[in-house]
This record gives sequence, C-alpha cells and structure tokens, in this order.
Amino acid sequence: MQKPFNILILLSFLSVLTVPVTAKAEIKAFLGGWSMNHSHYRESQNYHPYVEDLRHTQIPQWEHKDWYAEDWLAQKDGMELVRGFYAADILRDQKTGYADLPELVVGPNFYRLSGYDKRRVTHIVDIVYGITESKSNGSFMLRDWYTKRAVGVFDQNGLRLH
Repeated sequence: MQKPFNILILLSFLSVLTVPVTAKAEIKAFLGGWSMNHSHYRESQNYHPYVEDLRHTQIPQWEHKDWYAEDWLAQKDGMELVRGFYAADILRDQKTGYADLPELVVGPNFYRLSGYDKRRVTHIVDIVYGITESKSNGSFMLRDWYTKRAVGVFDQNGLRLH
C-alpha cells in the first residue's frame, strides 16, 4: 500500500517540474530599468527627433538654381500666397502662445516640403506679417497641428527646426 502512494507522489512531483519547462518565459528586466519588451521602450524605437529627411532636400533639376522667397512675392501678393499655404494644408493656424510669442501651427503638408521650401514658406510669413522686424528679438514658434509640440522657431537668423 505504501509503494503505490510513493509512486503517486513521485509522479505528481515530476508533473509539477515539467510545467515551467513548457511555459513561455518572458524577458527579464535588466538591472536598473525596464525590459526590452516594455511598451515605452518599443515606442521610443520609432521616435524620430528630426523633422527633415536630409536625403531629399531639393528636386535635382532645381539643384543649381537660387530661389528666394522674394521671387515668390514678385509673382503673387503676399497675403494670397499665405492663403494658398492654408488651402494646401501647409499651415493650419496662427495664434499667440506663452509670453505673447506668436505661434504658427503647421499642417501635415508642411512636412512634405523640402528643407528649402520650409524655409521659404516661413520666410514669406515673416515678410508678410513683419514679425522679426517688429521687435528687436522678433521671432515666432512653429507648432505641430497634431501633437501640439514645438517643431521649430523662426527669427532674424532664419528657420531652425527641432
């Protein structure tokens, strides 16, 4: 009677030992932080801090041409150009932010422009509204329409994207 009972205990003990072997193990956290499987780690892998794609800065056929924002203003009225930027969803809104700093909310098509054209668009907005000329340190902030984060600033030195 004792022998079948011992065999039963031995079999139950062996079955308990085999369960962890077949269970799926998760990645263990490394010392002092989260594991590689943590959701914040995976989100940060897709983070691209640069607004511009430097591989496509200018259409190759225009590479050796000097274009300036003033050339656009010679062809059309400044306000008409700005209305066109709004219609094309390059710009979304204008408002006053923290400490009365003007903000220009850029739309999704702003990111499709080349680096040169981004600078030209913001320079035209500056020429039309005279923001950098109005104060000694005149500038305006560029803010993303979707994330509401600052993506750049325009001042006397030109456009600086974050």
